[in-house]
Amino acid sequence: LLTDRLRSDRNRKPICTSAKRVKARFSLATEKLGNRYSAEGQNRLMRVHYQVAMILLLCSLTSIGQQQPAPGKDMNASSGSSLVSGVVNGRVYLGDTKAPARNAEVYLQPVESLLVDGPPGHGKGQDQGITISVETSFDGRYSFPHVPFGSYYVVAVDPGYISPYVSLSLAEGRSSSEAPPGTQQKAARERVLRSLPRVDVQSSLPVDIDVVLERGAAISGTIAYDDGTPASGVQVSAMVRSSEAEKESWVPVEMASNQLGLGVACDDRGNYRISGLSAGRYIVMASLNAMRSIRYISSTGSSGMGSNGSASSLNIYSGSTPRMKDASSFSLALGEERSAEDIRIPLSKLHTISGNFVSAQDGHVVNSGGAVLLNADDNSFVATASTTEDNPGVVFYFVYEGDYILSSSMSADVDYVPISQPHSDVPMPPQYEGKPRHFYGSASKPLHVEGDMEGVTIEVPEPTAKEAQMFKSMQEQEQQNRSGAPK
Repeated sequence: LLTDRLRSDRNRKPICTSAKRVKARFSLATEKLGNRYSAEGQNRLMRVHYQVAMILLLCSLTSIGQQQPAPGKDMNASSGSSLVSGVVNGRVYLGDTKAPARNAEVYLQPVESLLVDGPPGHGKGQDQGITISVETSFDGRYSFPHVPFGSYYVVAVDPGYISPYVSLSLAEGRSSSEAPPGTQQKAARERVLRSLPRVDVQSSLPVDIDVVLERGAAISGTIAYDDGTPASGVQVSAMVRSSEAEKESWVPVEMASNQLGLGVACDDRGNYRISGLSAGRYIVMASLNAMRSIRYISSTGSSGMGSNGSASSLNIYSGSTPRMKDASSFSLALGEERSAEDIRIPLSKLHTISGNFVSAQDGHVVNSGGAVLLNADDNSFVATASTTEDNPGVVFYFVYEGDYILSSSMSADVDYVPISQPHSDVPMPPQYEGKPRHFYGSASKPLHVEGDMEGVTIEVPEPTAKEAQMFKSMQEQEQQNRSGAPK
């Protein structure tokens, strides 16, 4: 097809004629050298000449194929396509050592996706371009081929160095709020965006841009129980002082090296290290989590899992305290290494609290409900527990010594009806359908904890008119959901 096209081009001579001329010239040269070489040598020379001729022919084809069209002609007019992509190349360096950043993640982030102020609905399911990512090679180089035309930020992430994504999250200062950013947040975010390398891909010509990473601060230490054993596997995270809606609070720092953003886990000796932190004021948080679950394993090895309703967690902060407000904070400078930020988990002061809901009217045990434990001084959340089909009681684990409020917003007498399950190779726990017979109102009581406690009761009264109406609406909604009727 290419040969036919070239032959039809009046501005060029047929490619076959050019090839014949090349071949003829080499043949003439061989003939002139015939007296200097044997017959075998001539044959070998001819083979070499033919190879060179073929290479020249291929180069000619490539060169002609890449020639620009005549003025006014669309370079893709014959195929109906248009060139809409370019190439972005560069290298990533470590700012403190000037060495190449090896195996670092590099993202080509559309500028549109990081706008501070977008139109209504901005970022809610709208197409804001595609973010592309690659890893650097061992010399720190990266390359993005086939980049759609547009404007991009080049964002590099490497463990131990400040992540622009984390910086943007902290600058925005809206860890949980859906409200638009305030003036302070906008200004902080703009400063971060101005520091990012930006490229505009508008042609097929390669764009080269280098990125320099800045070494962050680091915190390290040991997490252990008060009996001296290491708290291996415990999750540790850093929290930075941030301003949200003109109010300061402690905000967990997402880890650039952890996609789940859950901090780091202690090793077998209880050691941890958190790096890549910006300058600021911090505390450390160690999180204990326990879920009492039941696992069902079949003879084939497949398994299923069910929970008995007890899932407890406890956070211990810098200074080995369970209260965030009592945590010992510290300041970090850029690039600083802060060690010996140790935490002792006070197991000897953590207790288990168990009890039941009982009717305030006749004292019978109410078999369904949920309870919440709050700190008595500021009503801050501590833990929650609920009943199950198998256990009408509630259990709180990891309750630190002190004063609390035990409360319940809803409980009920419920009939649990087993649900038949289809046969499956994966074993599953028994399933029940709960059918409430009678609801009860909210209740609370003070609780002083200085050791394990059993038999704690929450007396639940008859519901108020407002609560009764709410429960009735809930039941009607549940029936509609089951029947598939519209709301």
